[in-house]
Amino acid sequence: MNPYENNMTIDGLEEIELENTSIDEIDSENINLIFLGIDQSGSMAAYDRDMKQALQEFKNALLNSGEAEEILAARANFDSGLQVGGYKRLEEFHTGFTAGGCTALYDAVAEGTRRLRDYRGFLKKEGMRVKAVFAIFSDGKDNGSKHTFSDARQAVQFLNDEEITTAFISFGGAAAKTAQDLGFRNILDVSSSASELRRAFDCLSRSVIESSKSVLADEDDFFQI
Repeated sequence: MNPYENNMTIDGLEEIELENTSIDEIDSENINLIFLGIDQSGSMAAYDRDMKQALQEFKNALLNSGEAEEILAARANFDSGLQVGGYKRLEEFHTGFTAGGCTALYDAVAEGTRRLRDYRGFLKKEGMRVKAVFAIFSDGKDNGSKHTFSDARQAVQFLNDEEITTAFISFGGAAAKTAQDLGFRNILDVSSSASELRRAFDCLSRSVIESSKSVLADEDDFFQI
């Protein structure tokens, strides 16, 4: 049995709303949830300034779109550890970046899926129509997680089964093969350069905006814009 299919307990609802945007702050019945997991391992140190710029441009593109009011974004940073933020309005999206340590990719996928599942379920119980995109940016293989490959694979399978768009930006290295093995349906493989980094996040922002406009999830053609 996939552990991500378990139902939420009522005791957790208050905590879920505290961690994320509360129902009282949401004006639309249509919500687009965007999860973005960012690899901050040491191999990304050379792109510190470029990553900050790319994240700011990503944020600006979403803020300037017609769908901005219906998008709530969560960011997770993973290196030797994992820090997962709640789903907040785009104005609150953090664009800082600091690289160092290992790559806890499986932890980001497993814990990010759990957080998305819980908040999405909460919103749907409140009568919201919810679409979601689960995106990861990484340049390497996992070498620092507490969760296993199997845990992460089950998480991605749950997302796919729930018709949540799964997307992975592979920034050089061996990350594309990892993404494929985990079951991500949309993989954008770019080479490791500053220009390719900016191109990747430009593609991601345009794909998110187009996905937000559509009625159905872009399960297998998310990056085809």
